[in-house]
Amino acid sequence: MKLLSILTVTKAEPYAEYFLKRMQQLAVASNAELVIAGDGTEAINQLKRSGFGDEDVLVSVKSDGYIESVLDAAVRCCSGKYILRLDDDEAVSPEMFRWIVNQNFTEADHWKFARAHLWHHASLYITNGPLWPDHQTRLSVRKKSGGRTSIHAGSPFGGGRLAPVVLEHWKFLVKSREERRAIANRYDSHGMGLGTQGMLWFNIPEESYVKMELKDISEAALQAVIDAEQWVEA
Repeated sequence: MKLLSILTVTKAEPYAEYFLKRMQQLAVASNAELVIAGDGTEAINQLKRSGFGDEDVLVSVKSDGYIESVLDAAVRCCSGKYILRLDDDEAVSPEMFRWIVNQNFTEADHWKFARAHLWHHASLYITNGPLWPDHQTRLSVRKKSGGRTSIHAGSPFGGGRLAPVVLEHWKFLVKSREERRAIANRYDSHGMGLGTQGMLWFNIPEESYVKMELKDISEAALQAVIDAEQWVEA
């Protein structure tokens, strides 16, 4: 059994291949298992055409339009003691890459990360709230990795210990404004009120702020260390 499984759920849209390859690199460097859950038949076919599954674990799921609807099923396909779950438009920062490879995550059994939403290019992130810090619980032992079945549900085991590294979110770089608005509308169609209302910032920030404040991503990494040192377990 591997110490770590890296899990992602994807529709295998064209942009996703870059992030899946980065996950492969992390899996090789950390001796982890990579589990790719293709959402739908076309996703599985595209993943196979791109060569995924040759060395990775490739499984088929069918979501209801949001990851949480298949997350527990995908988690059951992982064999690692710990599971790191990444979206197909996310990447670990260089600091997070080293932190994973060095197995620093074994210091606790449940972790959350400050997620930096990139804007314009890969070296800048948005500092406006609530986009920063956007804490995401993403790495846990198996028994604490599931239990989230509704849209944007938090972990039933709490947020977890704050890691001193940053998770990068590339959504605003790889998806057009029109694609992101469609995502917002899809969330609304589930009756959650998450689209153009409470979750507008997370889909269309250019319509949400009078001015977006930006900083270099290296500053986010430094702030993550400071925040983690001040963290007190609830």
